[in-house]
Amino acid sequence: MAGLDFSLTPPVLWALVVGCALPLYLAVIARLKPLAARNALQFLCGLFVMVVLWSGLVALRDGPRPLDIGELSTGLMILGAGSLLYLEVWGLLSRGYTLGLLLTLYRADRPLSEGELAENYRGGSGLSWIMEHRLSGLVGAGLVRERDGVLALTPALGVPVAWLYKASILLLGLRRTG
Repeated sequence: MAGLDFSLTPPVLWALVVGCALPLYLAVIARLKPLAARNALQFLCGLFVMVVLWSGLVALRDGPRPLDIGELSTGLMILGAGSLLYLEVWGLLSRGYTLGLLLTLYRADRPLSEGELAENYRGGSGLSWIMEHRLSGLVGAGLVRERDGVLALTPALGVPVAWLYKASILLLGLRRTG
């Protein structure tokens, strides 16, 4: 009986190394002025850098052995799984409203009432910022349109997405949301 080989192939090893460095790419990208305060675009650029680096390392491999589709697929799956993990953490840190309340309380030099907390949230933007931010995201995604201060679902995209959301909640037996 032969021993098990636990060595990593180059595409898999490079996927692990390049994927683990995603927070470093994000830290650099987040400091670029054109991408300031554009968290989703920052993350997309970080993913692009990660995939380009991995692809470059795979292309620069040495040796006559041809690329194995299984190794490439495994490397891509590692990058994808790592990206999803980082996306969850990135999303929580960049859009974590509950954590933002904790940070507001931490920055205060004294205990705050609920009203004071609401006023000081997001550096003085207040709690209304959450609604404005989420609505601007819906408008930007084409799910909602605004005319003369009135909001409506867009027929082509907003209505189907809202219907799928409602159906998913019912199908999965989730508690009522919204």
